[in-house]
Amino acid sequence: MNFPVAKNPILAFKSLTVAVLLAIAPIATRADVDSDFAAGMAAFRSGDLFSAMEPLRRAADAGHAHAQSMLAYILDLGEYNAEAYRYYKMSADQDFPDGIYGLASMTISGDGVEQDVEKGFALLKRAAALGHERSWNALADGLLNGTLAPPTDQPDAETILTRSAESGYMRSIDALSMAYSKGMLGIAPDPDKAALWSKKAGDAKAGEDKK
Repeated sequence: MNFPVAKNPILAFKSLTVAVLLAIAPIATRADVDSDFAAGMAAFRSGDLFSAMEPLRRAADAGHAHAQSMLAYILDLGEYNAEAYRYYKMSADQDFPDGIYGLASMTISGDGVEQDVEKGFALLKRAAALGHERSWNALADGLLNGTLAPPTDQPDAETILTRSAESGYMRSIDALSMAYSKGMLGIAPDPDKAALWSKKAGDAKAGEDKK
């Protein structure tokens, strides 16, 4: 015996249930991923790197860019270079600045990958363009150490040192003061700017002495 009136509501209910479950699933999955990331970071901040790895790995494998970069950092500390590079690259592929920075550092040093200083600095510029302060500082170090030639395009040496100095990096503040005083790295002397950055250097050092 057929029950056409009763059957249609049942089918409609089943369809609605499936639709709701499909809609909820990504939300639940995302909540799990965020929970794993939070648990991993809590363990990391407490200094328990071993306990941090499992939840961070679950979140990283689910595509969480920050978890990927953090797991890579821990793996890098343990000299698991190939795995660290793989997770940094996963994070960098999502344009996550910490992931790009980590990938750049490993590429410059040749850890877990063939050393390629030029490619590494290109990655640092990419992360710096996303506002990553440590990448600006690393570019400044490259300039001042002589491992990065003063760029002929943007960001040029003046831009790199300025962005780094603006973040409070003392080495760049001192370098800008000297560059504007005497001229170096393609930066023309500028007495006004030299005085400005000399004052900032003095203020920063005075602040450090008070701590």
